[in-house]
Amino acid sequence: MTVTDRAPRRFGTALALCGAAALAVNTGAGIASGAGRASIVAPLAVAAVALLGLLALIRFAAFVLAVLLVRTALDAAKLDGELNTTGEAASSAVPGWLDPGAILGVGFAVIGVAWLAAQPPRRARTRTVMALPAAAVAMVAASALSLVGGRATGTAAGVAAGEVMRLAAMAVMLLVVERLVSDDQHRRVPLLAAVVASAVAPVATTVYQVGTGNGLLDVHGILRPHGTFWHPNVLGVYSALMLTVAVALLPRLSGRLGLNPRTGLVLLTCGLAVALVASHTRGAWLAAVAGLAVVAVLTGRRLLLVLGVAVLLPPLALPSVRARLTDAAGSAPGAPESSLTWRFEHWGQVLDLIGGNPVTGLGPGAARTALGKEVHNDYLRALAETGFVGLLAYLALLAAFVLTARAALQATADLQASTDLQGSAGPLQEGALDRGVAAGFAGAVAVLAVFAIADNVMTTVAVQWYVAALAGIALAIIRARDTDEPPVPAPPNAPGGRP
Repeated sequence: MTVTDRAPRRFGTALALCGAAALAVNTGAGIASGAGRASIVAPLAVAAVALLGLLALIRFAAFVLAVLLVRTALDAAKLDGELNTTGEAASSAVPGWLDPGAILGVGFAVIGVAWLAAQPPRRARTRTVMALPAAAVAMVAASALSLVGGRATGTAAGVAAGEVMRLAAMAVMLLVVERLVSDDQHRRVPLLAAVVASAVAPVATTVYQVGTGNGLLDVHGILRPHGTFWHPNVLGVYSALMLTVAVALLPRLSGRLGLNPRTGLVLLTCGLAVALVASHTRGAWLAAVAGLAVVAVLTGRRLLLVLGVAVLLPPLALPSVRARLTDAAGSAPGAPESSLTWRFEHWGQVLDLIGGNPVTGLGPGAARTALGKEVHNDYLRALAETGFVGLLAYLALLAAFVLTARAALQATADLQASTDLQGSAGPLQEGALDRGVAAGFAGAVAVLAVFAIADNVMTTVAVQWYVAALAGIALAIIRARDTDEPPVPAPPNAPGGRP
């Protein structure tokens, strides 16, 4: 390496050190002076996103892995509102776009679109493969159309634009992961590992909160952990999603004892179960039962027995779980009204908003702004905020999820038969996890559809991104096993090629 080659590296190192020093001084001065979280966290968030952007330029696949690993920890640095005892986000003078998660979402969407645009074109595949990307893009388009039709101004326009960007980032995640794995099938194991490993921080934080009593939130008189997320309900649905995926993957890993992927996944699965129960999120409990039931039917009927015991044990052993279940029907002592009754009344208020613009809706985030509360039903949210156009796009997206899960299961049916005969597959065996991914994604779709009936998924990035990543891997599996494209002939001098 010449002196001329060393100069840019030295300059870059010096610039990075100066930037790190400036951030350290800014953070120390802010803490010493008692400055708000925004003045301390925002510069660190911008620097972290800039570092990830540099990683994206050097190694894009590593950038995606890093994004999947860290996203679940970013809600802990949320700046645009704190939880009160009602469980709703309180107002804040800090713009939402300053949140580290929002900054990362915008950065990932921009960098991901630029990377996709730079990729060479591919031959179109079957309609099943193309349905999900088309539905995801249509959902973003419907949301953008409602933003224009809603004519929001000021802060409301910023909220609406943020909702559109959130959906756009989900669609980009789907397209990016599918392209990465389709171009190199060896990437699916690291990407899948990053999706699963993203649960480590929320689970560890939840165990700490439950074990010590520190950081619990008083939501309607119930002390509930929230992990690294801004609300216990988000912890609940994320735990239900990842628990379903983990249970689907477990039979595909080696059963040998020792420090191997199966041992780590078993421990993480137990932690996710604890987080799910401790979150006291009834919708997540029902969604987890639906997702695990789908996995049990697809993986092995013995799991149904285990699932039945797991469903009955918490209500029998934990009084807080029994109280939470009876509260849904209004039989809890001193309860003014049941949670179900409140939801029906609240949904009636949401329906009253639809008349304002039934075709394209009031605009993303408008229902929450008008009512001061979350909608607690994604189907009604889509109708109120994006109109009939958005509702059709949302239903089409769910239908595309179902079709993709079905196609992935059909593509991996031979792997299910071979595993049934040979037992558990090796931890990194080529294609061994494909059936587990297909079953896990099918269960994840069930979790998504059930939880959306009485709660909020459209605003939960921690669920959107990881469902999109799983969908991308499932699409890549379908592409790899698609027989429509003829195999590439081997070169004449290669083994198996023509002489």
